Amino acid sequence: MGLFLIGLVPIVVFLILLTFLKKSAMFSAYASLVVAIILNFIVPGWQMPVQGVIASIIEGFATAWMPIGFVVFAALFAYDLSVKTGKIETIKSMLGSISTDKRAQALILAWGFGGFIEGIAGYGTAVAIPAAIMVSLGFTPLSAALICLIANSTPTAFGTVGLPVTTMISNFKLNAGETAFYTSLLLLLLTCIIPFILVIMANKEIDGGKNAAFGRGILPVVIASIIGYLTQPFIAKAMGAELPTILSSLFAMILMIVATKIFIKEDESAKSNKGQAITGKDAFMAWIPYILMIILIIGTSPVVEAVHKALEPTTTHFNFALGHEATWFKDKGDPSVIFKWILAPAAPLFVATVIAGFIQGVKPKVMAETLKETILSKLPSVVVIMGIVALSVVMKHSGMIESIAKGFAATGKFFPVISPFLGTIGTFVTGSDLASNLLFGGVQVNIAGSHDALKALYIAAGTGGATGGKMISPQNIAIAASTVGLMGKEGDMLKFTVKYSIAYAAVLGILTFIGAGILH
Repeated sequence: MGLFLIGLVPIVVFLILLTFLKKSAMFSAYASLVVAIILNFIVPGWQMPVQGVIASIIEGFATAWMPIGFVVFAALFAYDLSVKTGKIETIKSMLGSISTDKRAQALILAWGFGGFIEGIAGYGTAVAIPAAIMVSLGFTPLSAALICLIANSTPTAFGTVGLPVTTMISNFKLNAGETAFYTSLLLLLLTCIIPFILVIMANKEIDGGKNAAFGRGILPVVIASIIGYLTQPFIAKAMGAELPTILSSLFAMILMIVATKIFIKEDESAKSNKGQAITGKDAFMAWIPYILMIILIIGTSPVVEAVHKALEPTTTHFNFALGHEATWFKDKGDPSVIFKWILAPAAPLFVATVIAGFIQGVKPKVMAETLKETILSKLPSVVVIMGIVALSVVMKHSGMIESIAKGFAATGKFFPVISPFLGTIGTFVTGSDLASNLLFGGVQVNIAGSHDALKALYIAAGTGGATGGKMISPQNIAIAASTVGLMGKEGDMLKFTVKYSIAYAAVLGILTFIGAGILH
């Protein structure tokens, strides 16, 4: 228990610095990294050597750039170029023509479109792109960021073509349909609740929230979003983990747009402000970057097996311990880090933006200047992410994460209640559902013993908890803050989202406890 509590110290330090002492995300990340390094050297049971610490920091910096940093730059390059070309105004007009009601816009963009992007790309794009568009539609930057952070929760379980779940299925030889089905079932209740929260948040953007949040025709739109996402368990059971978020979010978007058109009545002033009708050609030219992103990301994903296999040789592995992991690192397992140079979302996003730029008639010089501006403006955010990922890697290789996991495992029959919180902590530290599952998946499976269905349930619970951790992940918050121009406000965002994340994990804990009782 002692190592468990001490292992939590770097995380607690980060939280205190960021939320209570109002320090910057950069200072908080690197100060917490220093604390973790000091604890590593002085606490018996960890004591990773200097070589291991240096290797861990380099590994953290490298993985912060690939894929996270590259995805951030690629996604925001697409948005910045659309601003420079004026195409974002067309998108804004099109979305405004669906409805000027900010509640409907929040549901369609953050919940529907954001979920779809999460399903095909992940790595922060589902926060960055919708938040940027929402700000252009008149949302205050803080509101847009918070709405997208809360929305970027349940869809992430099957994000990046189901990678968090499919990796666990592969690593522990779990039943694919059963594991995906349990994951979708655990998240079903929360999937029904979150749209209501988003409406309440967005309603504050309309006359300061003076009117009732659920009046003026929004309830059918909420119901439409729920119906769309309720298809997830059926998709998961029939197809596995790759497509539940992609297909269900697409269904939800279509249903929400139809419901918005039918039930939300625009006032005359809103109608008069919509301007001229947009031609099909103008619409196509504005959306072509995102259309190409979808085509390229799905086209290079495991969904298109032949193309995915052909590109697999572009993926490289590197061991930052240089073969000395037995003496440098305290954690077990393969220390190799995977770098997906083409199969990660960054390459398809970047290529799609460049091809779209040429189709739109943008000169190469303009694209190069825009890319340079994007990189220079967002570089501080990536430096913050470097510190956060380095912290997570040091904690992993030193054995701190394992100590934290063992502390939770000691809860015995109450472990099902705790299981989702492991996922939440994992995502908070690493910023990734996948990384969280990789850190704690072994613990979840070991506690389940030889009970295969229980293994699937605990992996589902950890995955579910990890989705709630996205709301409070400093990496995700840093992406949101940088996208909407609120660097320095990360602490305020974390204060807002943390209460939702705790309640989220608690609900999953109760559901997991009930599920474990049934399976036993």
